[in-house]
Amino acid sequence: GVAYAQPGLSTGLNPEGADRANQIEKNALRVAMSIRKVGSEALQNQNYPAAEKAFSDLLARVPTTSDANYLMGVAKLGLQNWGEAKQFLEIAVKEEPKRPEPKVRLGVTYVRLNDIDAAKRQRAELVKIDRKCKGACGDAAAIADGLALLDKALASQGSKADP
Repeated sequence: GVAYAQPGLSTGLNPEGADRANQIEKNALRVAMSIRKVGSEALQNQNYPAAEKAFSDLLARVPTTSDANYLMGVAKLGLQNWGEAKQFLEIAVKEEPKRPEPKVRLGVTYVRLNDIDAAKRQRAELVKIDRKCKGACGDAAAIADGLALLDKALASQGSKADP
C-alpha cells in the first residue's frame, strides 16, 4: 500500500511541489504581461497586425486577462475588421460593464456595421455611467470624450443621437 500511495496524501505536505507550482504560475504571469506590453506598444505605434498577433497569443495563454478582449477589439478596429472587433468588444463590455472605453469602441463599431440602434444602446449605457459619475469620478474625462466620439460617429451616419 505505501508503495502506491499518492505523494502528499500519505507522506505529508510536499513544499517543493507547491513552490514549483508557484514558480510556474509567476512565470506564466510574467510572460503574459510581457506579451501584453508588446501588444500595447504595437497599438500605440498603430502597428495593428503586430498588436493583433500579440493579443491573440495573450488570449490563448490567459483568456481571463481582464482587458485582453478590449485590446484585441481595438487592434481589430485598427485593421478595420469590424465584425471581429464587435465580437471581442462585446466580451469586453460583459467582462467590465462599468468601464466606459469598451462601450465607446463597441458603439463606434456598431455604427461602422450600420447597427445604429445597438450604437444608441451603448450611448445610453455611457449616459447611465455618466449620471452616476456626475463628472467627479476617475472616468469622467473618458466618459465625456467617449460620448463625444460616439455622437460624432452617429452624426456621420446621418443619425442624431438620442439625448
